[in-house]
Amino acid sequence: MRKFFTSKDLDREKGFTLVEVLVAVAILTVGLLAVGTMQLTSIRGNFMSGNTTTALTLASQKMEDLLNRTYSDAALTDTTAANNTNLSSITTTDHEEGVDQNGQVAAGGFYRRIWNIADSSGSMPTSKAITVIVTWEGNKHKVSVSCLRKP
Repeated sequence: MRKFFTSKDLDREKGFTLVEVLVAVAILTVGLLAVGTMQLTSIRGNFMSGNTTTALTLASQKMEDLLNRTYSDAALTDTTAANNTNLSSITTTDHEEGVDQNGQVAAGGFYRRIWNIADSSGSMPTSKAITVIVTWEGNKHKVSVSCLRKP
């Protein structure tokens, strides 16, 4: 048996118009672009977080190393009096080295590790203020750890 369609039957069979499809595609595109932007922001944040964690680890390791040395060790010498009022200075430094993410000293390492020392004033120094600073991305970012060392 054959069925014939009338004009009433055709009116009931409606689909999406081209305009509706284009609007849906535009909304989908905007949504996908927003998700892509969020993904890029997340990647940048993870990269920064990882570098900050590594830098703090490198600073802590160096501080532990310095605190385990004898009070008169050469690594604990105040070589630049110009930074004694600002131990967080990265321009006038007592000691510095380039290091990689594993803490290995390497020329041109991604990280720059600095430690500044200030002896207490007086004829016989009774303490040393120590600040370890780690910078990366050409000194664009930095973290620091400070401590007071007694003999």
